Amino acid sequence: MNLTSVMQEIAARLATIDDSWSVYPYPPGTVSAPAAVVSYPDTYTYDATYGRGSDELTLTVALVAGRVHDESTRDQLSTWLAGTGDTSVKAGLEADEGSYTAFDSIHVTAVEFDTTTIGSNTHMVALVEVRIAGQGGQ
Repeated sequence: MNLTSVMQEIAARLATIDDSWSVYPYPPGTVSAPAAVVSYPDTYTYDATYGRGSDELTLTVALVAGRVHDESTRDQLSTWLAGTGDTSVKAGLEADEGSYTAFDSIHVTAVEFDTTTIGSNTHMVALVEVRIAGQGGQ
């Protein structure tokens, strides 16, 4: 798999899920909420199957929402993190899996929560774990 192509395709799919956020195919210097940021892989495993058959990687998509203390932040995260629906990150990334060209399979497996400071405000961040597998010989 080509890491650049994988990250670009994930960002392109995220852009179709919610037109209100900015989408970054790699971690930028600065972010304005709402945003979806495709991070570098936590792990990249070669030779997951025999003879360079496939590689696997796990990366995080950071969903930067509104301020921690705003009710609208909770509501926005609820739609992004739902298992189904038009603005569900899981449903959006896993839909029509065969249309990806940079990899063969994608599975959204978990979410962790954190905060980040943007300017003088503390924002909620949902860290979405994404597992990807694809041909190892590319």
